[in-house]
Amino acid sequence: MLNILYVRSRVIFSRIIFPLFFMMFIFPISPVKALESNVETPPQKIETIHLSDTELFNKAKSIQHSDPNSSRLLANEVLNRTDKNNHQEVRAQAYSLLGELNLTSQKIVDSMSSFLQASLIYKDLDDERYQEINHAMDNLLPLAKQHNVTWSIANILINKGDEDFDKKHYGDAIVQYTRVLEYVSNSKSIAQTYKKIAESYKGLNDKGQTALFYKKSLTAYTALNDKKNIARILNAIAEAERHLGNDVIALGYSAQSLEVYAQIDDPKGYVKALNGAGIIYRNIGRYEKSLANFYKAYLYYQKVDDVNGIAKSSIQMGLIYTRLKKFKEARSFYQLTIYLPKEEVEAKTLASAYREIGVIDLNAGDYESAKAMVLKAHDIYEQENDKTKQALTARILGNICRDQKNEKQAIAYYKDSLVDAVAVGNKMYQIKAQISLASMLIKKDPKQAIHLLNQSLALSNEINSNPQKLSVYSELRRLEKLRGNFEKSLSYAEKEIALSSIIEQEKEDKELVFVKATLSSHKMEMELASLKEKAKLDHLELEQKNNEIEIAAQVSKISELELVKNKYANLALALLLAMCLLLVVIIYRRFSASKKRNRELDYLVSRDPLTNSYNRRILYELLERDFGKFANSGSFNEYCFMMIDIDFFKNVNDAHGHITGDTVLCDFANILQNTIANRGTVARFGGEEFCVVLPDSSQEIAMQVAENIRKKVELYNFDNISITCSIGVTSVVFGAKSPKELMHQADVALYQSKTMGRNQVTIWNEALEKNNT
Repeated sequence: MLNILYVRSRVIFSRIIFPLFFMMFIFPISPVKALESNVETPPQKIETIHLSDTELFNKAKSIQHSDPNSSRLLANEVLNRTDKNNHQEVRAQAYSLLGELNLTSQKIVDSMSSFLQASLIYKDLDDERYQEINHAMDNLLPLAKQHNVTWSIANILINKGDEDFDKKHYGDAIVQYTRVLEYVSNSKSIAQTYKKIAESYKGLNDKGQTALFYKKSLTAYTALNDKKNIARILNAIAEAERHLGNDVIALGYSAQSLEVYAQIDDPKGYVKALNGAGIIYRNIGRYEKSLANFYKAYLYYQKVDDVNGIAKSSIQMGLIYTRLKKFKEARSFYQLTIYLPKEEVEAKTLASAYREIGVIDLNAGDYESAKAMVLKAHDIYEQENDKTKQALTARILGNICRDQKNEKQAIAYYKDSLVDAVAVGNKMYQIKAQISLASMLIKKDPKQAIHLLNQSLALSNEINSNPQKLSVYSELRRLEKLRGNFEKSLSYAEKEIALSSIIEQEKEDKELVFVKATLSSHKMEMELASLKEKAKLDHLELEQKNNEIEIAAQVSKISELELVKNKYANLALALLLAMCLLLVVIIYRRFSASKKRNRELDYLVSRDPLTNSYNRRILYELLERDFGKFANSGSFNEYCFMMIDIDFFKNVNDAHGHITGDTVLCDFANILQNTIANRGTVARFGGEEFCVVLPDSSQEIAMQVAENIRKKVELYNFDNISITCSIGVTSVVFGAKSPKELMHQADVALYQSKTMGRNQVTIWNEALEKNNT
């Protein structure tokens, strides 16, 4: 292949470029004179009707040097013909010939344009002459630079970059695209080039550079106000930041993307952004928001009958329920994917459903079903040649066989997993396969087990994975104990204990980051909601002013009509009727706007303006409603109530000021709302006192929730202020007949918590009532 390319490049150089430079040196004439000399020789009259496309091209090629003008006419006729009959190979040859002819005539722009067209056609045909034409264009670059033909240079470089990108030579593509930036000046070309560079870095899995160049592309598209590309690039940045672990930053870009999509008509892009937001919300534990986004995407795919989209959304929702350990619901989503028409679902998506059901069955102890499902997934990954996923499913199959006490088959699967993980360079999967394999070989082949564990330890240090190091230490401790090396076993046990403490601290740090990310997302959503609310109010105010102006204008019009009513009586009557109808429309619109505003005011009236918790009025209404239900049904279900008070809150206000105090109250309310989630209702009773209603919750659950609240408040950093809270808990099973009695019991229990030294949780009992009296 290289010899062929070399020979062809020499032919092009010897027949075209070298003669051209030789003539320019011997006969230094201008391009204009060269063109005039060609014009002076009239083209021959050649009969072409009975010639085929190929014969016509061959004729043009044969007279290329003896009669270039006639050759050019015949080549253009070939282009006209092939444009109609779609004979692409001959069309590419004609463009290539025109490139050579234009180069001979010093028409550099036309030459490069013709060569570029030939190159694109050969590329589509997957013809090796594509590289030959590219070589010719490379030789033209110096001439193009001399003539300042920047557009042609940029197109050549883009074409070469695209070729490298298609071949997955992403580093070479980046070099070509970066060179393009030297020859383009308009914002659209710059934006597109930055986007291509970002996508190339994405191919190299360099997420940092991917995000950087997507952001540069975003700046250029923003200058163009190209909202479609703005929305798509925002979502691409969100994806890159998510892979970098910057979930809060990613969520910000994702929210902006969805906001722009709401203004344009791009449903496919919008659904892709919904899926991206769903993954981010899942990463930070906002599962209800994640499900909402994936469900919107699912509904869209149903509407457009996109079976593969339905399958992917179902898988995503199943993964959320798996995280929540709601395996029944998770299984239903995975099975939905399996029951879809298999020919319309991507093989890897179907394999994901089989694999996840297999893992659920494995955890439930149903080994036969688990093995059957994971084998189906494994077979699909083998057909798709996805070594990474093969390594995963082989390890799961090994786990199933291990639990079935089938050691021989388990070892075989673990070895397969290790081979696949090494083949794709996935160090994490390699470590896990080695540890699992070593665990099976500890008794059979201790020497091999030690070798595998030492390799795993080295790789764990390389990728800085403490959990995997802990697993290695555990297996080494067990192995040395079985071999009777108790001193070594004790040494590994000490390493285990030390590393366990580090991992626990890492977990706590991760949970803190997790909580901060969740709070940041809540804050972001509240700010967005506030901006939307302000926009609505501004719109309502503007609409009201417009209505007043319209009414004033109509009144003025009526007055004018009354002045001339004797002359234009019939016209005035008709206009009056029209104005009455218009007034009806205006009044109706104002009534609708007022009704909508009332609904908004009802929402605001029901909330505490500082903490966004329900206020005391709503709390009383809720309790009265629930006790009314109890009275009508004649029986009391489990129903708990708690009162919570911030300890020594007055000291916070006195020491730090009321603004800081308000911030503490808001953060405290957020902790309550996040802990309660959908289990109950949070209300601010007054000052630093809050109430929580927990319907369908036993007193044990209520005490657990209360203790969680107490611990979270104690550990939380309220702007470098440490606070605690006291909690009183009660339940309707203790005999409260009214909301008033229920609240009294909780208040008595709260008083007991304060009496016991605060930062306590107390549940009501009759003894407390007697002590209180």
